[in-house]
Amino acid sequence: MGEIKLNAKQQEAVDYIYGPLLVLAGPGTGKTQLLSSRIAKILTVTDASPQNILCLTFTENAAQNMRERLAQIIKDDAYDVHISTYHSFGSDIIRTYPQYFEEIDLETGKDTRLERPIDELQRLEIITEIISRLPYSSQLIGAKYYVKDISSTISDLKRSLFTPQSLEELAKNNLRQVQTLSPKIADHLAGVKRFPSKADQSIELFEPLLDFLDGDDGLAKTASEALEKAIEKASESGKSSPLTEWKNTWLTKDDHDHFVLTSEDQHLRMAELAKVFERYNQALEEKHLYDFDDMILRTIDALNKNDDLRFTLQEKYQFILLDEFQDTNPAQFELVKKLCDNPVNEGQPNIFAVGDDDQAIYAFQGASVSNMSEFRHVFRDVKVINLTENYRSHPDILHTAHGIAGQIESRLHHDMEGIDKNLVASKKDLPSDASIERHEFDAEANEYSWVASKIKELIKNGTKPHEIAVLAPQHKYLENLVPFLAHNNTPVSYEKRENILETPLVRMFRAMIELVIACSDNDQQLMDQLFPRVLSFDFYQLPVKTIWQINWQHYRQNELSWAELALENSDLTPHIQFYLALGMKTSSEPLEYILDYLTGTIPLAIDSENTYQSPFRNFYFAESTNTLQYYEGLANLSTIREHLRAWQAGQETLLKPQDFLHFINTYEAAEQPLINTHPIALAEDSVNLMTTYKAKGLEFEHVFLLSVHDDVWGKSARGYSNKLTLPANLQYIRYRGSDEDELRRLLFVAITRAKHGLYLTSHAHKDNGKKTEPVKYLLEFGEGSERKTSVLPVSKQIVHFDNFDQAETMQAIDTMWHSRHLQLDAPLISLLRNRLDHYLMSPTHLNTFIDTEYGGPGEFLLRTILRFPQAPGIDGEYGNAIHGALEYAQEQSKKSKVESRGLVAKAISEFDRQLSKRYIPENEMDNLRSRGHNSLKKYFEARADMFALPAESEVNFANEGVVLGVARLSGKIDRLEVDKSSKTVRIVDFKTGKPFSKWEKELKLLKYKQQLYFYKFLIEGSHTWSGYKVAGARLEFVEPDSRGKILPPLEIDFDQKEETDLIELIQKVWVMIQKLDLPDISGYTADYKGATEFIEKLIG
Repeated sequence: MGEIKLNAKQQEAVDYIYGPLLVLAGPGTGKTQLLSSRIAKILTVTDASPQNILCLTFTENAAQNMRERLAQIIKDDAYDVHISTYHSFGSDIIRTYPQYFEEIDLETGKDTRLERPIDELQRLEIITEIISRLPYSSQLIGAKYYVKDISSTISDLKRSLFTPQSLEELAKNNLRQVQTLSPKIADHLAGVKRFPSKADQSIELFEPLLDFLDGDDGLAKTASEALEKAIEKASESGKSSPLTEWKNTWLTKDDHDHFVLTSEDQHLRMAELAKVFERYNQALEEKHLYDFDDMILRTIDALNKNDDLRFTLQEKYQFILLDEFQDTNPAQFELVKKLCDNPVNEGQPNIFAVGDDDQAIYAFQGASVSNMSEFRHVFRDVKVINLTENYRSHPDILHTAHGIAGQIESRLHHDMEGIDKNLVASKKDLPSDASIERHEFDAEANEYSWVASKIKELIKNGTKPHEIAVLAPQHKYLENLVPFLAHNNTPVSYEKRENILETPLVRMFRAMIELVIACSDNDQQLMDQLFPRVLSFDFYQLPVKTIWQINWQHYRQNELSWAELALENSDLTPHIQFYLALGMKTSSEPLEYILDYLTGTIPLAIDSENTYQSPFRNFYFAESTNTLQYYEGLANLSTIREHLRAWQAGQETLLKPQDFLHFINTYEAAEQPLINTHPIALAEDSVNLMTTYKAKGLEFEHVFLLSVHDDVWGKSARGYSNKLTLPANLQYIRYRGSDEDELRRLLFVAITRAKHGLYLTSHAHKDNGKKTEPVKYLLEFGEGSERKTSVLPVSKQIVHFDNFDQAETMQAIDTMWHSRHLQLDAPLISLLRNRLDHYLMSPTHLNTFIDTEYGGPGEFLLRTILRFPQAPGIDGEYGNAIHGALEYAQEQSKKSKVESRGLVAKAISEFDRQLSKRYIPENEMDNLRSRGHNSLKKYFEARADMFALPAESEVNFANEGVVLGVARLSGKIDRLEVDKSSKTVRIVDFKTGKPFSKWEKELKLLKYKQQLYFYKFLIEGSHTWSGYKVAGARLEFVEPDSRGKILPPLEIDFDQKEETDLIELIQKVWVMIQKLDLPDISGYTADYKGATEFIEKLIG
């Protein structure tokens, strides 16, 4: 077990094993090593196994980093500790204990399985449909104009643990209180024409309302508490404004010009919203969809209703660790409480939470910093440890950070005795003097130009590019800096965010789909408009002159269509024929296939003799293409197809080309962008451009904070405004834009990323000439050369005004002006570094790499690493439906003993359900359904007894941490037959298609054999199956042979030489993948012989 040197407070937190512990860990205080060391300590001094420890965090990256850090200390045991995000944990419980979450009745058709996450478009469609059916008298009839706001509010409600029923009850209770209290308030304020401006008179007027509002709960209690605070503030300040503010929030006038307690309409709207909320949940259930909030809510609900499930999990997870606890929302904390409420704990479970309220910046995601305070009240005798030794930053950086943190009004330690959150600089190897500078420029372009030049200077003086970060609250401020860095040849890494519906490639697809539909409808007028536009796209490489000649000819000879004239030109004929032929397929082919024809992924048969393959793929994704354009193009195409597939899940039939246009139109109508975010690194060592949210948890030698203006970092920054007004006692569920404390925390987080270099820049005037204001939290004072930033150390407070001469200013403006036309490029390996770092090799990947017939290294790169989007094949979709049916049959057999006839009926029904959701052309569906029914009947006749054996289905090794030499492995095994008494397992792999009775020299069988060996490596290298031996492996051919018989399973005898050779092959292929060193296979034959020769060459 590796040792980590801890300071006294860290060691105290590590040693405090039993009972609830809250650790306040400021930035740079060693939180990650504390978590890892604590887990190691638990395993050392207790009887707990790694499986008894649960660690919850917020991002997959954080979970991965924690596991890697833990592996350095406790080695392989790190992969048995359950480290997960909250949502993944909920998903794991649902998957592991499905009996508590699903109800499937094939006779009645009731099916409440959660199959796919819902995307934003589906949410909007479902809610729009619900609202469209509301009666005209409904309080929410106007919500059709702000559907996105209804969607957002439903998500807020779920995160705050509201159900439709509890929301309806709140609305009814509010309405009762309004109707009861409003007459009393109206009587008290009758005759008041003008409210007094003096504090004492206002207090005298409003104080009696406390007697009316006296209540234990609901709206009255919230109003009463708010009024008490307003009276207190008015009394202290001597001003009536707090009471005026209370009046404006809580009182309104009715139709009789009387003051009443809020508007009844507001609460009637909430009652209507409860109905919409309920119908939305019902729609999700009917479509087998879930949103991410449901992952946690469904788990909480199951734990509430099923004591046995709750006790099982409580017994399993004896030690719970919560990372970044300040970022939890109420639903996440409720889930944790359910895992800890076993009476045997007596309110003192073994739960450890670490966080920092000064870094709570995720309120916009529903996070509630109040959970840190509540932790001390939910659990009994909570020990609190405060970490203040900072191992990151120079004392001057921490001085600046303290200047910001000291302005935060709501800080946890204000209510705790003996807690001082001032950080102490404890890193010894930093420069004696920190580089802290505050600069202001005349114009935005000059600011960016200076930042780029300063970064160039730092790199020239020896700073590694990755040790430099430029931070801002939003991406849009960072993107403007990219051309200035490119102008200086500075490598940069940033996350690009763009609305892919506005990208050139997607616009091209929109036009091409419109043309296909016009050809299908024989809409000559539209075809005449679209053909010249589409055939002008770059990838056709047709001369402009040719297109215009047809245009002029069409103009002169109006009686002939554009297509008829173009067919007379041999250069245009194949393209015209392609669209005409493709138009004829729109009624029978799903959208996925139409897109594959348009991208050139598959050729289209024009007639019995001619085929056509679109030049799109070869033009945009050839080796000669600009690498960054290539990468971004693939990212955008992949994103839109992922969203289309998610949308498909909620449809009754397969999508057609018309649905593609509906998809885009719906997004545009809702003013909902389809954002694709993807990392771009122009070199493996690059300067980092990122939002402060993304930078949280990271550290850099030098940090630049761009545009430190009030409308960027401060209260003037524009936020999202929801048009659905919530009653005052429900407003806490909604993020209403950053409050002052959250904005200060954001600046605090940004500053504390820096080790010893901090640069705050701004520009004095916007492009429209309007003067900017510095963010007020910098506490700047003075004018001109006397202006100072008081949060900075005294010797560094001067604001430097950097004047550019006219030539420099013009150069900066020119760089900014031409930014849209900037053509960046980068090595592919830099763009893919993050993907390669997290890559896990599966048996399918290995087989694709060595397949000289249908795959090869180039196809592997395109399909697996670059993820070129294409429709799943018919054979694969059919095979998946068969696999799903067999998995379902196994699970049903485990639940209860089912006789053979009943089992095959269940399997066939499940097959039909699965097949109906697959991407299969309508003209193939009946044939495949019949084929599947016949195969399953015959297979169960021959092999039904197998399903009575103890077995696990679809065993996933993604989180097992399997390492073979230098390679990290993953995969999913169809079936594992487990003998716990002898600690052995047998591998079963189901196959559809042609069955084999013996091992032959066929490429398909070579790949099958490699799969079985690969599965053996997975089991032997896993932690779940540690101690088990592989007793055998076999292929189960589900379909009958040409005689209609199910062949016996094809067993394999593992051979030591074959195993050694395959291990060596995996090592060689892994290294090639990591280096993107992909050999050419054009010299090998496309068969078994060619593949084996290629393998021999790889092994050497």
